[in-house]
Amino acid sequence: MANVRGKEIDNTHLSIEQAEARGFIHRDYIAHCLRWTHVAKYLHLQARYKSARIIDIGCGKDMPLVRMLYTSRLAPSKYLGIEYNKMEIPDMFKNSSFKPDLISGTDFTKIVPGEVPGGLQYNYSTCFEVLEHVEPIKAIEILQHLPKFLSENSVSWFSTPCWDEKVGAAANHVNEMTYQAFGSLLEEMGYKILNHWGTFASIKDYKKQLNGLEDTFAKLREYYDSNYLATIMAPLFPEYSRNCIWETQYVGKLTNEERQFPQITKIEGRLGSSERWREITKCVDCVRDYLKT
Repeated sequence: MANVRGKEIDNTHLSIEQAEARGFIHRDYIAHCLRWTHVAKYLHLQARYKSARIIDIGCGKDMPLVRMLYTSRLAPSKYLGIEYNKMEIPDMFKNSSFKPDLISGTDFTKIVPGEVPGGLQYNYSTCFEVLEHVEPIKAIEILQHLPKFLSENSVSWFSTPCWDEKVGAAANHVNEMTYQAFGSLLEEMGYKILNHWGTFASIKDYKKQLNGLEDTFAKLREYYDSNYLATIMAPLFPEYSRNCIWETQYVGKLTNEERQFPQITKIEGRLGSSERWREITKCVDCVRDYLKT
């Protein structure tokens, strides 16, 4: 099922120019910036960036993650950006000592691991705000294909909206998944969830969950507008957020003790905005076997 724009793969992206067009920075773009800084903070600890080999799926126009790492003096050992849209490496890297790699105008699932620049395996991967732009079968294919590029004990970050049937999906999104559905899908596909946080949340969704934080919330609300407050409070309430970031490690098959979410076939109710979602989640194992052939 295509989105309302008639696309099964939607190649739109959020840029700072779009964010500023309204005259202020919307929570969507604030959340983007905070995802990048979360990765930067992680890589800064123990100087992990010095040995970091990052593959960035859906790196986006101007490659903002690696730009931020470079200007923050956290340039990784290697960086490969993958982008469905055709684009060029930003001019800022033309005369720099650090040279990121880029494969653009390409479906990630069609890339052969041994043919990437350097033939490397990557110990970190990011896939931010990508999976909601494709049909469920393609999202599953991306999750299935990524481990072929990863080294042992690598860390993978994902972010995607948490679909709420009462609110609906964004017009440019092909399939948004519920919080439980996406957490379960990650585990079904072999990703152990190390941690996860909300990236933005609506007050009405988490206000009843404050449980002792009412005074703190009131103080913050006196100063911050709803866009900033949305990103400040969301990490405390991932299950009530409109968008989450997931920190994971691919292990192949999880034990029951490692799982945090029920099996996807046991989750009741509609799992995503695409009409195709239920059909596919009923046979996740079949899809995985199919994609291996």
